[in-house]
Order: sequence, then structure tokens, then C-alpha cells
Amino acid sequence: MSILKFTEQAVAEARAPAAGRLDLWDEELPGFGLRVSGAGRKSWQVMYRVAGRKRRMTLGRYPALSLEIARDAAEDALREVARGRDPAAERASMTGGALTFEAFAKAYLERHAKPNKLSWAEDARMIERDLLPAWRRRPAETVTRRDVIELVERVVRRGHPTAANRRLALIRKMYAWGLEVDLVPATPVVAVRAPAREAPRERVLGEAELAALWSAWERIGWPFGPLGKLMLLTAQRRRAVAGLRLADIGLASRIWTLPPEAAGGRVGGRGAHAVPLSSFAIEILTSLPRTDSPYVFPARGHPGRPVSGFSKAARRMAELSGVGDCRLGDLRRTAADGMARQGVPPHVLGAILNRGTGGRPGLAGPAEADIETMRLALEAWAERVREIVRAGASDRPAAAP
Repeated sequence: MSILKFTEQAVAEARAPAAGRLDLWDEELPGFGLRVSGAGRKSWQVMYRVAGRKRRMTLGRYPALSLEIARDAAEDALREVARGRDPAAERASMTGGALTFEAFAKAYLERHAKPNKLSWAEDARMIERDLLPAWRRRPAETVTRRDVIELVERVVRRGHPTAANRRLALIRKMYAWGLEVDLVPATPVVAVRAPAREAPRERVLGEAELAALWSAWERIGWPFGPLGKLMLLTAQRRRAVAGLRLADIGLASRIWTLPPEAAGGRVGGRGAHAVPLSSFAIEILTSLPRTDSPYVFPARGHPGRPVSGFSKAARRMAELSGVGDCRLGDLRRTAADGMARQGVPPHVLGAILNRGTGGRPGLAGPAEADIETMRLALEAWAERVREIVRAGASDRPAAAP
């Protein structure tokens, strides 16, 4: 029996004799192994005993299934064994040994969404909320077009057609990725129309509304209060501000450097994006509580994730401010409109927003404005916001003693 400390490098370099196969076993998790064929194919496996009989269950192919995901799957299987169950027999009876949708979804999150999408936590939430309850134990390859349509229609019947669009887009992306890495043979999302037509949103908040929102953010507090303030002051996307990391902030240079996955929505889409930080933004950042998380706004109970729960926060924001039909995304649009009214040229505004030529008409690419020109524009906008906030505070009646 060959026992090895499994690492990504060790697994990648494992080779079997040309005329045979090699079984390797993890020294950290007894029963968790890797089978390597003479042709070089590698499969994860877990070995255990039930009623005195030795059982072997294949977990999936490497590298389609990473070491981390395979080890998690092995731990899950061994926990079932400890409860007196036979996971191999149960899986065979339910799925014929095929990859379950739950395992497929986990692979998508770990191998694609987390490394490439700042909004991966939202994908995880949608999977947990709607996809797993419907298809958890089914083989991923057996999900049909009819299944997808029915799931989307259920979300529409709950009164959330836009959310149904998001679920459909997620399923489409998951199966497109699954095809690329050979986890599924086909996609069920063929000729499935989005249930809701989404017109481009053009809401721009007025000055009185901004003052009311700022007052609401003061009452809401951390994390959504300062998060909203920074969105307004920096004109960056919600997912970028929510995913703000301490390592990306240069207090001395007063520059926030967004990594590619935050700047353009995915790794490789665009390069890093430098955002000059106004004095007002620096004041807010330096006043925030410090945590053990790499994120400025970590998720509650999950310091390794950026904050989520924006829908609830938006409802609370509306209740406290009295501003109706307001979304966090409106803050970026409002900031852009405000800077344009201050005379910021389109190419500078395009650079601040990190929009390419495919963005809103009239906005040029980010490379056409230097960092100091962007800084002047954001500083002027921040001072205008400060004036609006002060005026709003003076207009509000004093609190009763």
C-alpha cells in the first residue's frame, strides 16, 4: 500500500507503471485515495468497511474534481459510514453511480465561481435556496430542459421574475462550465427564455434623497452603512465595494487597487483598476472596526467571505430613509451623474467607472485619463456629497430631549 501526503503537486505528478495501475492513499485521511491507470487517468476513491466487507467508491476524475473537493467528498462518505450507512450502495441506487447535482454544484463553486467571481457567494446562495432542494441527489446529467423551466416558473410564482432570470443565468453558466471541464455531457438550458424582460435602470437620486440615505446609513451602522457611503463616494460597483480587501487599500498613496476579478467581474476580463480615494472616503475607511478577516466587510459568521444580504439591507435602508424605489446599484449611477454635472469630462468619468468603449455611450476607455485627473474629480464629488449631507442635517428637526 502506497501512502502519500496528498498535495496538488504530488497528485499532478503521480504516475503508474505502463502495464498496471497505482493506488495511492492519503496519509492525513485514512481511506481516501487516488487510483492512477497505466494510461495516466486519475480517479479519486474512498475505501471503507460495512458489515465486515470492504467497499470502494469512486468519487470522480482528477483534475475535473480537485483535491480539496475530493477530500471533502471522502470525509462526507466516511461520516455516513460512521453512522452505519453504505454511501456507495445508496449512491448507486439513486444515481447509478453518476455525479450528483450537489457534487456538480460544489465543483462549480470551488473551481470556477470562487476563483473567478467576486459575487460567488450570491451563486452559492441561489444554489442553496432553489437548485439543491430541487435536484440535490439527482445525477447532474439527468436534469432536463423541462426541469429548468419548472424551477424558473416556481420562482416567478413566488413573485420574483427578476430573481428567476438570475437562476436561469446561473444554471446556464454552471452547465456551460461543466461541458468545458467534461463533468456533464450536455446542457439542459437550450432555448429557455428568461421569464422577465429587464429594462436598463436609469434611477438617479436627488440631493434630498441622498441626505436622507446618509442619515439612514448612520443609523444602520456597520457594515451596510459605510458600504453605502463608499459606493456613493467611489462610484464603484456593489460587488467591488462589498469585496473590498485591506490588502488592496494604499492609505499612503490613497489608492484602492481593484484586482481583475473585482474590476471587470472575472479574472482575465480586464486588468486591475486603480481608484483614487478622496479624503472623505479615507475618513470612512479609517473609522471602520478591524477584524481578523481579509475583507473590510466580511460576512457575519464567515470571515473568509465578503458580506452578503443586500436585499434585506436595501429594505432597511428604504424604511429608515423614506426613499422609495432605491437600490444600492443606483448609488454608482447617481455618483456618475453628479460628477458629470460638475463638468467631469466623459473620458475621465469612463476611467473612474472602469467602463470600456462597450459601456454607456459617450464614455471612453479607462486608459485615457491619468490617476490625478481622476482624483480631482472624485475629490470634488466627495466635497459635494459632504455639502449635501451637512445641508440635510441642518434641515432635520432636532431630536427630542
